[in-house]
Amino acid sequence: MTDRFAVVLARHPAVTGAEGVCYGQHDVALAEGWERMADGLRTVMQGVGCRILFSSPARRCRMVAERVAQFMNLELRVDSRLREISFGEWEGRPWSRISRTALDAWAADVSGFAPPGGESGSALRARVRHFWTEMHQRGQSCAIITHGGPLRLMHGMVQGTAGNLLAPSPPMGSVRVIEQGSTPFSTVPSELRIPSRLPLHQERHRSVRQVASVQGGT
Repeated sequence: MTDRFAVVLARHPAVTGAEGVCYGQHDVALAEGWERMADGLRTVMQGVGCRILFSSPARRCRMVAERVAQFMNLELRVDSRLREISFGEWEGRPWSRISRTALDAWAADVSGFAPPGGESGSALRARVRHFWTEMHQRGQSCAIITHGGPLRLMHGMVQGTAGNLLAPSPPMGSVRVIEQGSTPFSTVPSELRIPSRLPLHQERHRSVRQVASVQGGT
């Protein structure tokens, strides 16, 4: 394990044809222009010296990952632990056609409740934590392309908490860089110097001694 490495956390770009639909692990298409986000992510990864790229198997993540890995000639690992939570029988349905009683039960116990044929929050948390621990033990600068659910949990792990599955998701196409040193992952943002024209939401987390600053993209 090296003394210092970086982790780039990225959410897939915007999707199309899924507004108002519960899609979870269901494959949906990327919206036009997703390549620009992929190329911006590549710039970030090059800047921090990523050696490996991890991706959810979902097409909306894998397409980005394959483009980046090909351009950078680096190792791509598709990992099922990075999938979004499974909503089982709810997947592909409009949210408006899912029972209000069932949705309330889910919101009341997001860790314990599982939709019919789906996955509970605690099951998602277990597989994401297993991946996170294994990745951390590798000690290599890497990037992770995944979904809102896993990223909520990872952002909590960065801060030493369990992560809140009901917290707002990071925006689609967003990128966050975490630097690991001799101390635990930092939670204080500092500037990420990449071109502002890149279609990314950018956030950099480095040493707690750095001055906090956030740079946003389009």
